[in-house]
Amino acid sequence: MEKIKELYVIIEDRPNSAGDLFRILKKKNISVYAVGIFQDTARLYVSDPQKTVATLHANNYVVEERDVLRLSLPNRQGALMELTMKLGKAGINIDYLYGALEPKQKKGTIILEVDQPELALQIFRNHEF
Repeated sequence: MEKIKELYVIIEDRPNSAGDLFRILKKKNISVYAVGIFQDTARLYVSDPQKTVATLHANNYVVEERDVLRLSLPNRQGALMELTMKLGKAGINIDYLYGALEPKQKKGTIILEVDQPELALQIFRNHEF
């Protein structure tokens, strides 16, 4: 588990707003490693957060940089339960969590925001999944 920068971006609730956003990022050679889009917001884990913020501000987007956690989770039954229960038993609330992996993939990336990130990092410092 590690702390990363995630960008919280306000987008319009209309067709092609996501396409417009990703076109702008592609033009600046910014890679998107993880994305969550929810009606009128996007959460992005990108190759260059500072460049992305500047690029999006220049294109009239409202952007906020946030510290979140990234975890490589094995593709095995119960791994997500183990993660979430360990956080819950420590009194750590998950504000949101997203991720994905293919059925034959060995690991996937999980992005999460919690109310006590330093405690979560401490708990998972020596924890192997």
